[in-house]
Amino acid sequence: MKSLFIRCSETTYTLAHALAKKENRSLNKQIIHMIHSLAEEKNIESSIEHQEESPRESSVLSDDTFIENVKQSETTEPFKEETAKWGLTRLAETRTQATDDQ
Repeated sequence: MKSLFIRCSETTYTLAHALAKKENRSLNKQIIHMIHSLAEEKNIESSIEHQEESPRESSVLSDDTFIENVKQSETTEPFKEETAKWGLTRLAETRTQATDDQ
């Protein structure tokens, strides 16, 4: 993630906040949206977009792919309730640590 610092007049700052508020976005998201919208309008593409795909985007599965993966991983073994971990039960358990003094 890169940072972009912008110097502007008070008027520009106020206008940017007003635009963001009207679009229900943060100021940061509004500026990013405006940059992307203008780039799309002018048919400008980033060369970085074509070079590498972000790890987050590449790890996202389509719904169909996810469903197929679940179907393939389904097991035919019977469910064993004693091995199941329900909610935060295991997290809430307390145990005492054995020491050499005992």
